[in-house]
Amino acid sequence: MSVILREPIGVIGVVTPWNYPLLMAPWKIAPILAAGDTLVIKPSEQTPLTTLEFAELVADLLPAGVLNVVNGYGFVVGARLAEHPDVSMIALTGSVAAGRAVARAAADTLKRVHLELGGKAPVVIFPDADLAAAASSLRVAGFWNSGQECGAACRVLVHESVAEQFVEQLVGEVQALVVGEPASGEDVEVGPMVSKAHFDRVTGYLERAKKEGIGVATGGGAIDGPGYFVAPTVLVDVPEGAEVAREEIFGPVVTVETFTDEEEAVRRATDVPLGLSASVWTEKARRSHDIAASPDFGTVWVNSHLVLAREVPWGGFKGSGYGRDLLIHALDDFSRTKHVMHNHGR
Repeated sequence: MSVILREPIGVIGVVTPWNYPLLMAPWKIAPILAAGDTLVIKPSEQTPLTTLEFAELVADLLPAGVLNVVNGYGFVVGARLAEHPDVSMIALTGSVAAGRAVARAAADTLKRVHLELGGKAPVVIFPDADLAAAASSLRVAGFWNSGQECGAACRVLVHESVAEQFVEQLVGEVQALVVGEPASGEDVEVGPMVSKAHFDRVTGYLERAKKEGIGVATGGGAIDGPGYFVAPTVLVDVPEGAEVAREEIFGPVVTVETFTDEEEAVRRATDVPLGLSASVWTEKARRSHDIAASPDFGTVWVNSHLVLAREVPWGGFKGSGYGRDLLIHALDDFSRTKHVMHNHGR
């Protein structure tokens, strides 16, 4: 008689990012505790306070030692969690570089690794698409959280026959965005970059794009005045293979490229090292099924973008990592199966 048991893994080390500190912590904490594990979580050194407050709020609900928060830099505390022999698994949401470092550090102890890394989400727009709806969607999906979002709609591939019309509509939406300090009013839609270092990184991409001759339809640089504000930007006439079209900028920047046919659209959409999410815009049902099934991305939206639901898994392919967050898929990742076989012959 065979019995399959699902068991906790043990102690899970967790490293969470700065862009959604309070959201990303429960994404890991909930399935880890539900699977029967304990955890040590290190929030980003840039945004640790909400995780600490969360731990205080639930301190009287959990046994001592089940949920532990440690603070520090990734290259010190995060590295120690990844390499520690008593940590059975390491889970990270962060950059591709951080994911590589964690995987290398975990290799010596052969611990399990769960990585949710960056993205460079293509938005493929066909001639029959509802252009106004696509432009309106990108107003949010491309600039939510000031573009500091791994699933952001940051790379548009639009059919050449409707490119000019779409860009005009997109620019109108982007120029209507309200930029400001988040606490200055409920109408503010785009805030500053998280830090001076990240501000310099984002503006560096824009400066290099201009030197390469890439066009700027709107925005294109920092906003004058105090704070690390970058103007919501749309870059146009972006050539295939350009740096801004392949690398994750992680700021309020959307690039626009054009394509001539379906085959080219799919090839160029997938010709990036990251594979977290993508969207396809078309009114043709057969095309929407075929195209959505073919790109190498963990989530593909059809006629929408950045619509998240807790009932479905979230995670990527290729350079965007491996492992899944949310629902039963996360429970699978944070537990292990054991086969017990009984010989009941007499």
